[in-house]
Amino acid sequence: MDLTITKESYGGSKLSWLGSRRGVDTARTVTIDRTKLTPAQVTAGVLPAGTPLAASANKVAPYTAAEGQVFVGFLLTDQAIKPGGGDIVAPLLDHGRIRVAKLPVAFTAPDNATSFVFV
Repeated sequence: MDLTITKESYGGSKLSWLGSRRGVDTARTVTIDRTKLTPAQVTAGVLPAGTPLAASANKVAPYTAAEGQVFVGFLLTDQAIKPGGGDIVAPLLDHGRIRVAKLPVAFTAPDNATSFVFV
């Protein structure tokens, strides 16, 4: 059996968008649909923490406020997006306090975002 060991370093997620620790320790696991990612959403090979997410079949994808999208929460930690990779398993923050001005993208809270406090 041939094993290849690789080492990757990440600078850590910018979490200044979190207004409190509420919800951080109870983040749920979701699968991000890689086919729904656009180059504009990925910065230097990373989908940044704080990216708003929407339901996409049995997966999630970046929320864009398009008609029919259902907002489900925020990506809790940065996720590396490797060329040729598959879907990404990641933590989703589905309740808590959010500093909207610190999110990595412009965001207007949809009506169904009732489990969040926006400051």
